[in-house]
Amino acid sequence: MIIKDIQNEIIEEFAMFEDWEERYQYMIDLGKTLPLIDDQYKTEDNIIKGCQSKVWVHAEMKAGKVNFTADSDAIITKGIIAILIRVFSNQSPKDIIEAN
Repeated sequence: MIIKDIQNEIIEEFAMFEDWEERYQYMIDLGKTLPLIDDQYKTEDNIIKGCQSKVWVHAEMKAGKVNFTADSDAIITKGIIAILIRVFSNQSPKDIIEAN
């Protein structure tokens, strides 16, 4: 699936909810489905600098596509990361760079 289609799918999912509490809970639920980063990648090299919570991201190239794994020590941040991974994982570097 192309990035724009995935983004639109996510927008539609969030539009189904009545209020911010339901959206917040959905974000938490998404975080629970996050494919976790292997412990060997929880290093300073893979930590996102500037976040209040700890966020580790690891990327690998497979067959011309970038595959991401990640983790965070904050539950809502995990949800945000899960969305980003859903959009950008299994995409080509060119498509990721050109995405809005």
